[in-house]
Amino acid sequence: MLQGYVSHLRKTLEPGRGRGEHEVLVSRTPGYMLQIGADSLDADRFQRLAGEGTRLLANGDAEAAAERLRTGLALWRGPALDDLAYEAFAKADIEQLEELRLQTLEDRIDADLALGRHDALVGELRELVGQHPFRERLRAQLMAALYHCGRQADALEVYREGRRALLDELGIEPGPALRKLEQAILRQDPALGAPPPPPVPIATRIRRRWPLLVGAGVLAGTALAAVLAFGHSGSAKAVVVRAHSVAVIDPNKNALVKDIPVGGYPGPLAADDEFVYVCNIGDATMSRISPGKRKVYDTASLSRAIDLVAVDKHLWAADGGVAEHTPAPPGTVLDLDLRSAQTRTIRLGPSIEGDEEQTTIAADVDGAEVWAGNKDSQTVTQVAPPTMAKIHGIAPGGLAVVGSGRASDTIWATDPSRNVVVRIDAKTRRITHRIEIPGEPTRLAADARAVWVITREHNGPGEWRATHGTTPAVWRIDPKTNEPVERIPLSLTPMRIALGAGSVWVTALRVLSSNGKSVDATVFRIDPATNRIVARISLHTRAVDGIVVSHGLVWVAVPQSQ
Repeated sequence: MLQGYVSHLRKTLEPGRGRGEHEVLVSRTPGYMLQIGADSLDADRFQRLAGEGTRLLANGDAEAAAERLRTGLALWRGPALDDLAYEAFAKADIEQLEELRLQTLEDRIDADLALGRHDALVGELRELVGQHPFRERLRAQLMAALYHCGRQADALEVYREGRRALLDELGIEPGPALRKLEQAILRQDPALGAPPPPPVPIATRIRRRWPLLVGAGVLAGTALAAVLAFGHSGSAKAVVVRAHSVAVIDPNKNALVKDIPVGGYPGPLAADDEFVYVCNIGDATMSRISPGKRKVYDTASLSRAIDLVAVDKHLWAADGGVAEHTPAPPGTVLDLDLRSAQTRTIRLGPSIEGDEEQTTIAADVDGAEVWAGNKDSQTVTQVAPPTMAKIHGIAPGGLAVVGSGRASDTIWATDPSRNVVVRIDAKTRRITHRIEIPGEPTRLAADARAVWVITREHNGPGEWRATHGTTPAVWRIDPKTNEPVERIPLSLTPMRIALGAGSVWVTALRVLSSNGKSVDATVFRIDPATNRIVARISLHTRAVDGIVVSHGLVWVAVPQSQ
């Protein structure tokens, strides 16, 4: 079997060569060896061209540098070593190659700037700065391009946006080079015509391990792949977050510690003393995860729930999706008794195809009261105990129930259509306060000390926009005064929010409006004592959804990349 694989590989790598004439995959005791010649791998060619282009740029030959660097970048056909993205032994090389690619791209842009191609660079640089907001060299290049296009005000706004992002996310000021460029633009310094020399390249520091990596990629899934990768079996294995999984974060380390494959398109999460529950929206199932073993315990049919609550041995699911394409239709709440496996369905709104997040649900920590909201009927309804008491006039995007002992006292609900957060007295079932929160407030989390609300909209009312910026954010409301007391800007669009481990946790991603795709899936950690982001945990995926804190860990749903 192994000889058969080798034979097919040889025909693929060196078509037309006869038996015994092959020079790439050759027989060597005790097995086989890949003989990789000089400059025969695109990684090696790219490294050589990048180095040559950087040297030409440093010597003032911008035209030749641009041509050489562009040729090197043209060798790329997607992410570095994409077939090995989930292999721990390739992680360091992938990161180094991607860094070299970015540095080479920056060198090529410097060469184009020196050649006066400012107009053609602005669009490309805006996209790159959006993808890499903390990369100051790209931001400086965009500022320079805008300045040379006669757009001084836009160039200064790019600086201000970068400064805000650095302060909000990392608590630091821009570096000296970026600050000097801002001052030079303000002075209209004539020296701006010459771009700074590029930094010393890191290309020469990349280890020459491409024969092994290429061999492993070509032979993945075969016996020969195992032979080639054997030498790395003892190395520490990094956690790689895959699509259709639940990522596990250790809050003591702010680090990923596990990735658990589940069903299709996992969304909302819930937890009790025994399990962590995740609804797999794509296939209308629910998976139970054993927290101790960090493995899926079982998976069963449920619904296309977009909200989950697990309390008092009941699993409550707020159903979304398309009518007739899910076991429980949208506009309903499903009550699953975890002891008897009996279910009942409660109708809250019309079963129509519309907003998949039309229904939401929340409960107090003891499960004494469960409340559900429905956008289409504009109601918030008490479903447990089954009084079915309704509060009308609210189209909720999120709910939270706060209580003490066995009695709830407050229900908090957002209303994105009206830009308000509503406070409801659970005893009188009356709205007591409407708190204006601009930016379409959606999900929220609350306890007796604070209410935390996420906003996804970039454009608030003019007065707020002038004083608070235009980015998505997390708002803090003081339940004693019923007033917003803090706004924490986010560089990404928030999806869900949860409390636990002494922190506020937010899942977020970057939505690219031009094509609807998303990138940069991240979990933000906010310290409620300081109202500051204290950790930003990247999932290295394009999508993220639900989050729950339970059993000493943070559990995050990672649906399919969009």
